[in-house]
Amino acid sequence: MKNALLSLTFFGLVLLAPTSSSQERKADSPAASATASSQASEEKKAPSAPSAKELAIAQQLPSYPLGTCPISKEKLGSMGKPIDLVVEGRLVRLCCKGCIKALTKNPASAIAQVDAAVIARQGPGYPIKICPISKESLGSMGKPVDVVVGTRLVRVCCKGCIKSVKKDPAAALAPVNAALIAAQLKTYPLKTCVVSGEELGGAGMGPPLDMLYGTRLVRLCGKACEKSFAKDPTDYLKRIYRAGRAK
Repeated sequence: MKNALLSLTFFGLVLLAPTSSSQERKADSPAASATASSQASEEKKAPSAPSAKELAIAQQLPSYPLGTCPISKEKLGSMGKPIDLVVEGRLVRLCCKGCIKALTKNPASAIAQVDAAVIARQGPGYPIKICPISKESLGSMGKPVDVVVGTRLVRVCCKGCIKSVKKDPAAALAPVNAALIAAQLKTYPLKTCVVSGEELGGAGMGPPLDMLYGTRLVRLCGKACEKSFAKDPTDYLKRIYRAGRAK
């Protein structure tokens, strides 16, 4: 995934030439040195917080459903690295900068294409049969309603539940995520952590960390491996895929 967050590196202090001997003594005083040291320490400890755009991309990219640009219909990657934009809180991937103007002019069309692709891809394997809001059986109140949250599908019993999904999407997705993990545990092909190679649940390791990358289960030996996975998820996902093919 492209799943990468920014961190700041501070290069040093610019020293101003003193204009008098008293200024030199002041700059060399223990208090001044301590203040400068404290400021430098604070700067080193202050990584930048990810922006709303960066968070949206990191969360939505793993389950982004389109392999083509919604503007040009060209294959993503055919014209260089795709352009990732966040429009109205939604990730839209374009083939090139030339498509940005058209997206800005009519974002609804692009978002509708993403929504349709999310529903088409995730609908057939949707893992729960109850509405995560009302707890009613899906279909008990007419045809279920598909709501796309970022690039994830939440299915509710009626239109009256849509507002609750949008108000707290994490809560609405929680039972969906739990069901996806439970379903994939049965056929997960590895008994070792895909990052460290350690046995999952081995002696002294504690319980495995079961997480979703998009809608795909990934099992790690612990939180320490989560950062390594995030740096290059594609490679680790290939390992899981190859292990599944080998079975």
